[in-house]
Formats: sequence, structure tokens, C-alpha cells
Amino acid sequence: MKVARTTVDGSLEFAEAPEPSLEDGEALIELVFCGLCGTDLYKLADAGRAPGEVLGHEVVGRVIESRADSLRPGDRVIAPHHAPCGDCHLCRSGAETMCPRFAENLLDPGGFSERLRLRSRAVDCTVRKLPAELSDEAAAFVEPAACVLRGVDRAGLTRAPRVAVIGAGSMGLLHLLVVRAAFPAASILIAEPDANRRSTATRLGADEAVHPDSLVASAAGQPHAGQPPGGADAVFDTAGGQAAFDLALQATRPGGRVVLFAHAAHDALVTFDINAVFKSERQVIGAYSGSPAEQARVLDMMIRGTLDPTPLVTHHLPLSKAADAVDLCRRREALKVLLHP
Repeated sequence: MKVARTTVDGSLEFAEAPEPSLEDGEALIELVFCGLCGTDLYKLADAGRAPGEVLGHEVVGRVIESRADSLRPGDRVIAPHHAPCGDCHLCRSGAETMCPRFAENLLDPGGFSERLRLRSRAVDCTVRKLPAELSDEAAAFVEPAACVLRGVDRAGLTRAPRVAVIGAGSMGLLHLLVVRAAFPAASILIAEPDANRRSTATRLGADEAVHPDSLVASAAGQPHAGQPPGGADAVFDTAGGQAAFDLALQATRPGGRVVLFAHAAHDALVTFDINAVFKSERQVIGAYSGSPAEQARVLDMMIRGTLDPTPLVTHHLPLSKAADAVDLCRRREALKVLLHP
């Protein structure tokens, strides 16, 4: 079978790979779509990564062989790649994505392949059959939207929050859509240097989209019925780095929360004024990945029609053009690329 695997120069190449064999409780699927994610780009930029790995984890596929009682050939499924154990102290305390078993990749080889094996724990914990009314394109967003929803939950938002999002790439805009689905009355401000992406944010429902230089002033004056101005209740940083972190702290109201969503370079450090955070009771929170519970909630949002992420898809490309997909994203000429066989 064919796969798109990592290269020594940090891209993807189309190559031949052996088809995985199945064990009891597992299933083999043929790929329908796999989204190219910011995490994939982050991993490709890791100069120490060995070439030959098959990335990809935003998977929609169709079962072609099953040794699991719950799946049959022809079933259309989503197949998230991580699952917590559900029984350790971290899982029981609500920190499922910190579970030691969560990091295990349950897809073999990875989503950028014509066919892949779903390990038994994936079949038991994360794989979900899709209803006919949900499109393949929408289903490809279940895993990334669940990651966003986890951060939204951790932000502790109320019924009509004031929210700012730093960055209008695919994940920044997905924050916009998930927050709007979860809190229809939210006032949402987007900060993004690219004018075209600001226009896209407005078209997708942002109340305001500004250059990052204007974020702090806009957040302070952001309209919100029944409350005085004073900053956002929560700021979601999807850009990463010192400049975005500074903006996020400055744009939150006293007592507000900064949610760190983006990967940063391996040596990236940020500094901040401890007293300024302490005296204002601002909180800085990390949000990493999404659990099966959030995946189920996102899938329900999509089925009910409150969340439609498909406007973020700008390109459909075959696996043979995976290197082109990487280049498009690095040049910021694509928002979301879906790869297919």
C-alpha cells in the first residue's frame, strides 16, 4: 500500500509500505480523509526526527476487515489516535489527556496511508461509527474540534462570555466556530496579522477581527451587554511564543484566563511579570488534546448542526501530493488540507 512518510528534510514523500496484519479486537480501514494538522507541521519541523514515520491523526475511514465484534466491513468511522486508560488517578481526576497511556498511538501506521490498522484499544475507546447525514469533511474535524472544546471547557466560560482568539489559522478559526456553537451569545474577537484571514474570521461569525497591534484596545472595549469594558473573559492563544503570550495576558480582564493551545518551538520560553498576574488574579492554563468524552460531544454538535467546520477546508489533495500540502500550509496559502487516497 502507499503512504506519505516523513523525509529527512522535514517534508512528506509518497512511498510503498507493508499492509498491517490484524489481531483479535482490531480492524483494518481504508482511508477516506485525513486532515493535515498543525501538530503534523510541528513534528515535521523537528530536525531530530527520524525519517520514515507516517503521521496523520484526523482520520475518517471505511472498515474493510474486522476482527472486532463492534465493527463490520462497510462501516464508516472516525478513528482518533489516543485514548486514556480510564482508571488511573489522572483519568479519575479529569486529566485524561495526561494519562501515561494516552500518548500511545493506536493507529498503524498513521493517517497518511491508504489503509491502516485500528488497535483494539482504539476500537474500544475512540472509534465511532458515523451517521449517513454527517459528511466525510465534517467528520475529519472531530479530533481537532475535541481538542478545542477541551480548552473551551477549561476556560470556565459563562453563558455570554467575552472571548478573544489570537491567530486565525485553521485552529484559531476552529476556536471561533466551537465557541460560537457552545456559547451562541458569546462576543468573539479575533487577532490576526493577515487581512485575508481577518476577513475569513468575520465571514465565519467573529464579532470583530483586528490586527494584533489593536487587540488590547479592542478587547478592553469589546461590547458585552450588562458588563463594563475591561478585557476578555478568556483569551485563546493559538499562535504561541512571547509576543502572543504578552498580548493574551494584556487582553484578559482581571480574573480572566489565558488558554495556551499552540505548540511552541522546543527551546521556546516566555517571561512575565509575576506580580501583574498575581495581583490581577489572571490564570494561565494549558489545554492539550481532547478526550473521548469531548470527541463524543463534538460529534453530537456536528450531527445536531450547531457546529459545521467544513468552511475551513480549502484543499483536497491525494496522498501523492502530500508534500504540496505541507508547502501550501507553510506558505499560509491553505487553511485546512484534507488528504485522500
